[in-house]
Amino acid sequence: MDGIAGIQPEWEPPSTPEVESPPNAIAAYRRFLLGPGVENDFHAMRALAQRALWSNRELRRLRDQAAAAEVEAGRLARAHDDDQRRFGFATGTSIATALAAIDAVPAFLAAQAFGLDLWTTVGITTVLVAALAAAMWVTSHHHGGRRRGVVIAGLAAGLAAIGALRWWYLVVTTGDLTSALIEAVGLTIFTALLVWFGVIVLGQTMSRRVSQAERRARSLRRQARRAADAEAVASRRAGVAMREYVGRAQVFASRELDDPEARGGFLDHVRHEIEPDADPAVEERAGEGG
Repeated sequence: MDGIAGIQPEWEPPSTPEVESPPNAIAAYRRFLLGPGVENDFHAMRALAQRALWSNRELRRLRDQAAAAEVEAGRLARAHDDDQRRFGFATGTSIATALAAIDAVPAFLAAQAFGLDLWTTVGITTVLVAALAAAMWVTSHHHGGRRRGVVIAGLAAGLAAIGALRWWYLVVTTGDLTSALIEAVGLTIFTALLVWFGVIVLGQTMSRRVSQAERRARSLRRQARRAADAEAVASRRAGVAMREYVGRAQVFASRELDDPEARGGFLDHVRHEIEPDADPAVEERAGEGG
């Protein structure tokens, strides 16, 4: 799944007993917060940690959804026998439609054999092009048996009729039977090739449901990749802010607290204040950044 991890269980912090800080550590921490900009740094660090936590949860949610969408797309592809098809529904249908539209000029020549007015001839041309597209679709959806033979026979009869109309129009306009026959046969072969190409394309086109499932899975994979980038940035910023805050606390402890035990209690209280809202991913990235 393009490097995206599968479904991951929600992380739950281990239940640890609440440790009450000694009064002297709490008092020292209050003095520490009175320092210039310390309290603002604390709130900024907590906000960054919360953002990193939310980003990590959003990443896990998108990864879970992408994994579920991949499973659903694979199930539908196997059910519809589309697991080896290359084109999405919109892409394959558009290519087949374009191939049918290419035959509009030869179809217009065939329609002119009826000798009707311009708009009626255009209408007949539209019907012929639509019939060509329908022939592509029907042929691609019948892979064997008597029905496929009937479809191919009907398509051959239709191509022969269109070729005859083209030949008649060319005979009337040019008066040369031989050149009219050669041109009509060439145009009919051209139409048959378009039908063949269209059948190949539609045979490699997914069904609508499978195509929609694949498109949703791709969209979720892209969202998960963007969420992974956002989570990495948020975690890195939170880790930097956390290290800076702990560093200021260590400087304060070395300057203001002479007793090693008091210094250790103060630093433990600082860590206790910042750790409850920290996420494992944030701490891991903070350690890597250090």
